[in-house]
Amino acid sequence: MGSIFSAWFIWFIIGIGLAFLELFLPGFVIIFMGVGCLVVAGALLIWTLTIPQQIVLFILATLLSIILLRKWFMKIFHGFSSGHTEIHFDDFPKGEQVRVVRRISPQDSGRIMFRGTLWDAVSDQEIEEGETVEIVRFAEKSRQVYFVRKL
Repeated sequence: MGSIFSAWFIWFIIGIGLAFLELFLPGFVIIFMGVGCLVVAGALLIWTLTIPQQIVLFILATLLSIILLRKWFMKIFHGFSSGHTEIHFDDFPKGEQVRVVRRISPQDSGRIMFRGTLWDAVSDQEIEEGETVEIVRFAEKSRQVYFVRKL
């Protein structure tokens, strides 16, 4: 069955569209789906793949790009929010009270919800999911992991 557009071109257009969609939607995940589409488009330029093979390749490429590229992309692309004044957005959120969304222990990092985004957090205390904690500082040399304490 013929089509006006080649399969690689359709995957390419969808990939570019998803990358641009990331600009308008929060979460920083959709861009990796775009990367998955672009990988499939590139593969179709080299090999002939069936639709199930294309879908499997898309899923694998998306998951691998999330695993391998997300932290690197987060360092490169810094977000901002136009809904807050400069007073609310400083580089050091000391004293901010946030909710724990994944348990934190001295041995394992957990997750907190801060400014609508999930962040890695560490503590020298056992802190259960759902508790409110205070951000004390950035953990060690990282500006993406917070050190928190119970209130």
